[in-house]
Amino acid sequence: MAPLYGTSEPVDAIAEEIMAEEIMTETGESVGAVSPFRFLGRSLFVDVALPWLTVRILEAYGVPTVWALAVAALFPGASTLVSWVYGRRVEAIGIAVFVTILLGIAMALISDEVRFGLLKAAPAFGLFGLACLASLLMPRPLMFFVARHFQTAGDPARAAEWNARMEVAGFRHAMRVITTVWGLVCVLEAVLGFAAAFLLPVHTAIVAEPALGIASVVGLLVWTTAYARARQARARQTPAAAS
Repeated sequence: MAPLYGTSEPVDAIAEEIMAEEIMTETGESVGAVSPFRFLGRSLFVDVALPWLTVRILEAYGVPTVWALAVAALFPGASTLVSWVYGRRVEAIGIAVFVTILLGIAMALISDEVRFGLLKAAPAFGLFGLACLASLLMPRPLMFFVARHFQTAGDPARAAEWNARMEVAGFRHAMRVITTVWGLVCVLEAVLGFAAAFLLPVHTAIVAEPALGIASVVGLLVWTTAYARARQARARQTPAAAS
């Protein structure tokens, strides 16, 4: 996954780390810490502070709100592009968020409805969350494929090894739990994001909509790290109890 949040922080890279934790849990290796706050400062600055200040400044100079929002949306969009350049890869969710930003700007300008310009990642969150939940009806949930994408890098041998992990009951259960939690949280974030964009006062929504996404990813990272560590602790206790 890529900008899944802060709106401009590549969530694909974050997902790679937390999926690596789940792998280490399965293999009995130690789980390294994944700090959910390592991207927080930049995200708050780029996705919240800069857009809010931009709108305030441009409105003070007489620029219509819809055009001010269009300019403000360039900051998270540009940050996404910079992340792609430095990360040297473009992922599906990053594309979805970037397209959402561009469509929001276009719809706001065409319709003269400022609310569309407030939407950033909520639509991408919603689509990803629904895809996660729908995939639970399949033998392999969506987060299994997300993790395989990051961990195998297209190598057929590593992909076959990853596929074989689904034969392990504990691994299957972990993938389904992770997919369920990410799906539910992403759908909830999307609902709240749309509500914030269309119901709150404009200047409040500028802050609230991206802040909801940032808080969602931080929460998911904290939970996923805790879940992986709890599984690792149980795995260590089982051999000890047996001995």
